[in-house]
Amino acid sequence: MILIADAGGTKIEWALIDSDGTTLLRTSTRGHNAAHADTQTLVDMLHDEAPALYAEAQGVDEIFYYGAGCAGERKVTVAKTLSEIFHAETCHAESDMLGAAQALCGRNKGIACILGTGSNSCYYDGTKITDHVSPLGFILGDEGSGAVLGRRLIGMVFKGGFSKKISDKFQWRFPEDDISQIITHVYRGERPNAYLASFVPFLSENISEKEIEDFVVGEFIRFFRFNVSAYPTAHSLPVHFTGSVAHHFADQLRSAAVTLGYTIGNILKNPMDSLISFHLENQGRNK
Repeated sequence: MILIADAGGTKIEWALIDSDGTTLLRTSTRGHNAAHADTQTLVDMLHDEAPALYAEAQGVDEIFYYGAGCAGERKVTVAKTLSEIFHAETCHAESDMLGAAQALCGRNKGIACILGTGSNSCYYDGTKITDHVSPLGFILGDEGSGAVLGRRLIGMVFKGGFSKKISDKFQWRFPEDDISQIITHVYRGERPNAYLASFVPFLSENISEKEIEDFVVGEFIRFFRFNVSAYPTAHSLPVHFTGSVAHHFADQLRSAAVTLGYTIGNILKNPMDSLISFHLENQGRNK
């Protein structure tokens, strides 16, 4: 058996696959960012939210965990923790960016991008990531992400950047989220990035409004300019995307790409199905 995890900041998707390719169990839990949360949080989450997975995956042969914030020593810690939880023979803990690249590109070269709660990008040579622009997080970077779309939406609403019509719609949609409440969540809350991203559905609901669509397209243009443009071959390769933001705003993403001369490849809501296929097709090569 192999266990695959796609771990974002908002949600983790888990898939337990038998040696013949049969999916034994798929489930999801709250998200986990290895850069911000300790591994005990991951242990507690599995016990509380995925007891069936905890039981069924005991003694699994191999774990492939692709997680937000999973880099450096954090990779070692996460791999050790998961190996102990599931009594696994082998555990590979890698960045969610590598998981996205494998799901989007397979064994082909390409630019792989994540647009979800956070954003990220890389150049993938068909085997590994060979170039990477740091996303810098939702305070310093993360252009195009749900957190930054939410952050900039709030700024536009409360500082007069949108018409009164849009501002009134926002305040009707989120009556409890006044300035005081927003500041409390963002500056004192446990997961400010997820809180900010929770405002993104408002953009989707009102995307037919030109000023909203222009706002979203403009943010995606910022993503391309500050991230994708750094890769020398970006204009000659497909630029692939995964993540809920990319999925729900695919038309606006394509519009931004056309404006800057990029070619959009795959757009996946999440990479799990493609990750399962990738690992089944490449058994023995991806260890």
